[in-house]
Amino acid sequence: MIQLLPRVFALAALITCLAVQAAWAAPRQRVLLLHSYHQGLNWTDGVDAGIRSVLAGLPGVELYTEYLDAKRLHAPEDAPALAGRLQAKYARVPMDVVVASDDDAFQFLLGWRAKVFPGARVVFCGVNFFDEAMLGAEKDHVTGVVEDFDVRGTLRAALSMLPSTYRVVVVNDRSSTGLANAKALAEVMPEFEKKVAVATLDDLTMDELLDRVEALSQGDLILLMTFNRDRAGRTFDYDESIALIASRAKAPMFGVWDFYLGHGIVGGLLTSGFNQGEVAGRMAQRLLAGESVADVPVRKQSPHRYMFDYAQLRRFAIPLSALPEGSEVVNRPASFYDEHQGKVLSVAAAFLVLLGMVMALWVNIQGRKKTEASLRESEEKFERIFRHSPDWIAILRLNGGIYLDVNEAFEKVTGFSRAEVLGRTSMDIGIYANPDQRYELDDEFLRTGSTQNQELQYRTKSGEVITVERSGELVEIGGERCIVSIVRDITQKRQAEQALLESERQKKLRTEAEIKMLQAQINPHFLFNAITSIMHYIRTDPDTASDLLVKLGDFFRKNIKPGGSSIPLAKELEHCEDYLSIERARFEERLRVSYAVDPAVLECPVPPLILQPLVENALRHGLMPKEEGGEIRIEAAAVEGGVRICVRDDGVGMDQADAEPLLAGDVSRARPKGSGLALGNVQARLVGIHGVGHGLCIETAPGRGFTVCFTIPRP
Repeated sequence: MIQLLPRVFALAALITCLAVQAAWAAPRQRVLLLHSYHQGLNWTDGVDAGIRSVLAGLPGVELYTEYLDAKRLHAPEDAPALAGRLQAKYARVPMDVVVASDDDAFQFLLGWRAKVFPGARVVFCGVNFFDEAMLGAEKDHVTGVVEDFDVRGTLRAALSMLPSTYRVVVVNDRSSTGLANAKALAEVMPEFEKKVAVATLDDLTMDELLDRVEALSQGDLILLMTFNRDRAGRTFDYDESIALIASRAKAPMFGVWDFYLGHGIVGGLLTSGFNQGEVAGRMAQRLLAGESVADVPVRKQSPHRYMFDYAQLRRFAIPLSALPEGSEVVNRPASFYDEHQGKVLSVAAAFLVLLGMVMALWVNIQGRKKTEASLRESEEKFERIFRHSPDWIAILRLNGGIYLDVNEAFEKVTGFSRAEVLGRTSMDIGIYANPDQRYELDDEFLRTGSTQNQELQYRTKSGEVITVERSGELVEIGGERCIVSIVRDITQKRQAEQALLESERQKKLRTEAEIKMLQAQINPHFLFNAITSIMHYIRTDPDTASDLLVKLGDFFRKNIKPGGSSIPLAKELEHCEDYLSIERARFEERLRVSYAVDPAVLECPVPPLILQPLVENALRHGLMPKEEGGEIRIEAAAVEGGVRICVRDDGVGMDQADAEPLLAGDVSRARPKGSGLALGNVQARLVGIHGVGHGLCIETAPGRGFTVCFTIPRP
C-alpha cells in the first residue's frame, strides 16, 4: 500500500496540472468599466457596485476600470490625449465590452471607440437626454440604459406634503451634469411656476450658496440637484456637498437621487446609481453571451421609487399619512418588537409549547377513544377484505410455518380446501415447486420483516405449476409472530410477455432477412456494365479506372456489410455517391447529379441501404429510357420532428395512378419490367421500422419526372 502512494500523488499532480491548463486555455472575455467621474463619488461608486453585482461573478470574465474624473480634471479638449493613452494601455488586451457610466464617458466613446476599442460593444448608463440620433455611425455598436430622473414626481409629492409652500429654490451647478439637469428642469418647471415661485441658485461659490440657503424662511422648499463644482472651480463630492448645504439650510430639501437620502434631504421620487449599473451589467452580460446589439435595445426608462428619511419628516412635522402610497421610509426608529425580537419570540415559543402540550393531552385522550372504535371497525374491514380479496391471502405461524387461516381465493386457485391446509405446513401440502423458496428459509425476509413482489412458482393440488408474485409481512397477532402472505397468479401475464418477446425476435429476424434480400438483389447488369466501363478506362485513363475500382469495391463492401440497424445519413450518401460515380463513368454527359443536403442532418441515423435503391430506380427507369439522359437530385433537410429525404429525376415519369401500387410491390401496372421492386422493398422496411406515417410518398406525371420522398424521425 505504501508503495502505491508515490503513484497516487503523481496522478493527483497530473490531474491538477491538466485542470489548470484547461482553465488557462478557456476563452476569456474582457470588460472595461469607464466612469465619467472619480472613485469615491457616491453616484459613481453606486453605479460601479451595480455593474459588479452582475459581472464580477461570471466565469471567464475579467473586469478593468478607468475613471475620467470629469468633475475635477477632465475636459473635452483632453479627449485626444486620453484616447492615445487608453489605446496604448489596452493594445494587447482588447476589450469585448466597454460599460460607460454618465455623459462624459459616453460622449468620449461615441467619438473614439472605433480607434481605441475597435472590436468592443458599448453599454452606457447614467446618460441624460438620450436621442437615437446621438449614436450616428455607432448605432450598431452602442446600447444602454438612460438616466431619466423624475423631477416632476418629486415636486408633486413635495408640494402635496407641504401645501403651504410658496417658493421652490433649485440648487444646481454648471458642470456637464448640472447643464443636463438644467435642460430637464426647463421642461418640467413651467407646470409648477403657475402654482409657486421658482428661483435657481447655480452660478455661485459654495460660500455664497450656503449664505443663500441659510437665509431661506418658512414656505421655501429646496430642490437639490447637483452642486459638485462651484463658480470658483472648487469641486465637492456628493457627501461633501449635501453635508455643507444641510448644515446651513433651514428649509426642507428634496432630491431625485438616492445617494442624498439619509444626509439631509426629506426624500422624493429617487433614481438609484446601483440600479442604473445593475441594468447596464445585465445588458453587458447578454452581449457577452452572444447576443447582438440589435437584440439588446436601448432602455429609455430607469426604475424610480418614493423614498423618505424619517428624521427629516419629524423635523418638518410631515406625517407618514401624507406620503405617496408604497413609499419606503429609512431611519425609522425600531419598535419594541424590533428591539426585543429574541425575547418576544422566546416567550411566544414557550407559550406555544405549553399550549401545544395541553392540546396534545386533550388530543391523546380523544385519540384513544377514536382508536378503540376504529380498531373494532378495522377488524371488521380486514375480515371482509381477507375473505373477498381477488388475491389469495394466507396467515402462517412464523414458528413452524403452520397455516392459521386462508381466504376463498386461496382455495379457488390452489385447489386446496381450507380444511386441508389449516394446521399443516407448506411442506405438508407440497405447494412450492421449489421448496427452498419457503418463507422460513428466506434469510432476507427474516432480516427485514417483509418482501415485495417476489416471483416464484407454486404447484396446485392438481399438479399444475403456476407463476406467482408474492408479498409478505411479519406481524404480531395475539402476541404471536405470524406471516401474512398475499399472492397473485401472474401465469398468463408472463406467457403474454414471452409471446411479445418472441414477436420482437421474429420481427428482428425479418428485418435482417430483408437487408440480406436487398444485398442479394444487386443487379448483375450493373456489375457487368461497371466492369466494362473500368476496362475501357484502363486503356484510356488508368487513374480513372483505378478510382472506379476503389468505388466499386466500397459499393459492394457496404452492400455485403451495411453496418448495423442504422447508419449516419452521411454514410448512406457516400454509398450512393460510390454507385453514381460508377454510373457517371458509363453514361458521362447523359447523367447529371446534384445535391441539396443540409449539413445539420448528416448525422441523422437512417436504415442502411435505404437510399441507393431509390437512386438506382430513378436512373434505370427514369433517365435511361431518355436518349438525352437527365438529372438526379438528392435532397435532405430538417423538418419538424425529423429529416425529410427526397430523390428526384427529370426522366420519363408515369401516371400517378400507376405509381401508387408500386409501394405495395405490385408491378403489374408499372413501367419497364422490374420497376417497383426497389420501391416496394424500401416502403416495407420504412413502415416496419418507423410506422405507416413514415412510408414513401410519390409525385409523378408522364414526361414530368419522378419524385419519391420519406421522413426519418429524429431519435
